[in-house]
Amino acid sequence: MNKQTKIGLVGGIVLVMMLLIWLFSYGSNDNKKKSKQVFTSTNWTKKYQVYDKNPLGLYLFTALSRVHIDSNHTVMVATSDTILDSLIRANDDPKTFLFVGNHLGLHSVEFKMILDEVEKGSDIFLAYNKITENIADALFEDSDNLFDYAPSINIYTEKKKYSMLNIFQTDTIADNWSAFGKIELKNAVNYKVLSSFMKMSNFIKYKHGKGRVLLNTTPKAFYNYQLKRKTGFKYSEFVLNQLSPNQDIIILELGRLSDNYGDEDVDEETGDKLKKDDSYLTLLFKNPTLLKAMLLAIIGMLLFVIFRSKRTQPVVPYISQKKDMTLAFADTITSIYFAKRNPYGLLQVQKRNFYSMVQKHFYIDLSRDDKKNAIESLAEKSNYKKKELIQLINLFETKEAFSVDDQYVSKTLIMQQEFYRSVGIINDKTMERTSQREAIYRRSLFLPGILILGGIFVFFFGIHELVNAKGYGILLWPMGFSLIFIGSLRIIRPYLKIEGNNWKYYSAWSLKKTFNQDEITQIEILTKGTIVHFGENKKLIINYWDLSRFDQKQFKRFISKLHTQQL
Repeated sequence: MNKQTKIGLVGGIVLVMMLLIWLFSYGSNDNKKKSKQVFTSTNWTKKYQVYDKNPLGLYLFTALSRVHIDSNHTVMVATSDTILDSLIRANDDPKTFLFVGNHLGLHSVEFKMILDEVEKGSDIFLAYNKITENIADALFEDSDNLFDYAPSINIYTEKKKYSMLNIFQTDTIADNWSAFGKIELKNAVNYKVLSSFMKMSNFIKYKHGKGRVLLNTTPKAFYNYQLKRKTGFKYSEFVLNQLSPNQDIIILELGRLSDNYGDEDVDEETGDKLKKDDSYLTLLFKNPTLLKAMLLAIIGMLLFVIFRSKRTQPVVPYISQKKDMTLAFADTITSIYFAKRNPYGLLQVQKRNFYSMVQKHFYIDLSRDDKKNAIESLAEKSNYKKKELIQLINLFETKEAFSVDDQYVSKTLIMQQEFYRSVGIINDKTMERTSQREAIYRRSLFLPGILILGGIFVFFFGIHELVNAKGYGILLWPMGFSLIFIGSLRIIRPYLKIEGNNWKYYSAWSLKKTFNQDEITQIEILTKGTIVHFGENKKLIINYWDLSRFDQKQFKRFISKLHTQQL
């Protein structure tokens, strides 16, 4: 490679870098203005931490414990055997030893010291799923554990029922709910059952010397998210009322074991399970050829993300955490309708949504057989006309699928939305925000990519010809820049932007044309595109081949819904 060729290559690389910097920096101010706060999900990994405010923590239960005891006593945490010993020896007054967690384990000497205090008049409350063998031997002569695998249970006391849910990241999932089976106590003959579920006891107490032992097999009932529910709070209150308010509470944090304690390959110091590196990456790192292929794939993905992220914006707008989710539901059922064209199926979706919203806001189940009393209760609570409620319920409950058409669904939807507006579930501002949403449709990357690559090739070919002393190479420079410029404009500028009733169309040269949706007189939906007529002489031709595959689907859905409204 001679000197001239080297200079040409270096110059070409510099120009390409300048072009990339210009492409990436273009429109950065607009993106900053439209940036939204990133949503951070709640931590659902930590469990049974005493002062943890996350859903699976015990902050609320600990705070409720402080409220339960009188002002002359306090709640203390024993994190080591030294602290436990000092708290016990601090005074001779009776104390309450408390533990809530998945797995409880204490040295035999430590647990014997606690039981000796209980024999003198202290209390011990243990809520656990598993206990170590030495603690089980100290409490039971013989025991048999039972469980129910379900997403929720109903815990019964002598007078009340408490509903408990097993929730993980806002989803209700099934899990084991432990209970006592046949048990024989070591230091007592009889015990009293304080609560149970499925006719299985989960909370018992018995006398041990002058003190009491209280055992609970459902520690999940004391999570923070349980106490935020009325039934969960009431059950925790019931449990704490079994404890003496005139005793200091010592939380046995030193007895908390990791969930995988006792498994193979466990770190003896931390209790965390050791993980073996048996992933496919080990195979890739051992093979140089596979490693190079993986790196090339990563580089290709990065290039795709860089170009794609600058131009892609979902047609469906971002709905923040606290906004009315009926907007999202409206988009969902619209998609179902236009995808399947099944009015009766759409009616069933509307029915389930309406019944769910009524149960959520008014705690009334319209799906039960006794609909007459349910409708009367709903009319009284919502202050809505009973006659119109009966008419709406009858529309939902129709069994004649053949009689349900577009007009039937539309009439039901209008009555449903009128009910929502009347009772305050949705308001006029929500409807106004829905009508002002912005939709952006962009061009396919295929043609702009060919233009940009072709322009770069023509540009470098012109440099090559100039290095070889061929004068026509200078003509290839503006041709290359023109191709790159056109391709860049097609990437940067959207194809069509719809803001409320304003339609803004951008040609290949970024020339903007504005149309008003209220002036639409006719919509022609063709195989390869759509023609929208505005007023008397204006028309807008949308070619599907010029849209990306994603934007094609979104635009077809939008134009189909708009065309139906026009009809």
